[in-house]
Amino acid sequence: MMPFDSYPHGGNRLLGRRSGANCRHEYGLRLQRLTGQENCAYCGLRLVDSYEHWLMMSVDHVVPTRTGTVFMISTDWLEDYSNHVLCCSACNGFGNRYTLMPDTRSPSSIEEFFSLRDRVFLERKTLILLAHEKERAFFEKKPWK
Repeated sequence: MMPFDSYPHGGNRLLGRRSGANCRHEYGLRLQRLTGQENCAYCGLRLVDSYEHWLMMSVDHVVPTRTGTVFMISTDWLEDYSNHVLCCSACNGFGNRYTLMPDTRSPSSIEEFFSLRDRVFLERKTLILLAHEKERAFFEKKPWK
C-alpha cells in the first residue's frame, strides 16, 4: 500500500504548495490533516501516540527538490503536498542522500510526475529500511560500552 492512497484523489492531483516554517505546527500538521496520515511512511512509527514521537515528526520530499531541479522538474510539483510524506526524523535522515538515476526521463505531465514519485517512494523505502537494519545491528553491539 502506498501512503498516497489516503491522500485526496488517491494522491494523483496537486494539493497545494507546502507552506510554513515549522513542521509540527504548520506544514507537517497540515499534511497530516490533509491526508489522515499519522505514521512514518517509511518505517511505520506512529507519530502521534506520544510526545517523544511527536517531536520526531518530519516531512520528506519524495522526489527531492535538489535532485528534481537537476532534472528540470517543476518546483510547483516538487513543493506540492502531493510530493510529501510524513516520516520520522530517522527515516528522513536515512533518505537524504537519494538521487535519481542519470537516465531518468524528466516528466512532461503531472501523470508522469506522479508515476515517478511512486517509483521513487518505493526505491527510497527499500533503501531506508536497509539503513534501519544496519543501524539496528550497530546499536545491538552496544558500542557505548
